[in-house]
Amino acid sequence: MTEPGRLEARCRAAGLRLTAPRRALLDALRRADATVDAVALLQAAQRQHAELRLGTVYRFLRELERLGLAHAEAQPHGRMRWRLAEAGTADDGAVLRRMHDFLHELEALGLAAPATDVPPPAPDPTLRLLQQVAARLGYRLAPLQPPAY
Repeated sequence: MTEPGRLEARCRAAGLRLTAPRRALLDALRRADATVDAVALLQAAQRQHAELRLGTVYRFLRELERLGLAHAEAQPHGRMRWRLAEAGTADDGAVLRRMHDFLHELEALGLAAPATDVPPPAPDPTLRLLQQVAARLGYRLAPLQPPAY
């Protein structure tokens, strides 16, 4: 578990505005002993902020991940699970933010979408690596279509 004041300071330093729903989510995420899925997190946070909805939970978790403050773990045939990132790890999420932004751009182009399940691994090692990165960030890559000649 992380100290509440330190966690809120990390969020503010990353540019996050801490509203009442976000504070409830942070508290629930901080109290989780292990990784937690968004539905369980919603239920825990609703004890503090009853009006909280699942869409808010997912948007906030993606923002925390983009900022390097949380990590998503894709579960085979299951929901994504989330955990807080340790303070001061790696480059404070700069690489993760760039990769998340890249996947968001692919989503805008119709080449990626938020992951609902993990696709089977691609035979090509490069594509397989890209699928793993996308899954780690809560996305799935769209199936590639052969070029039309």
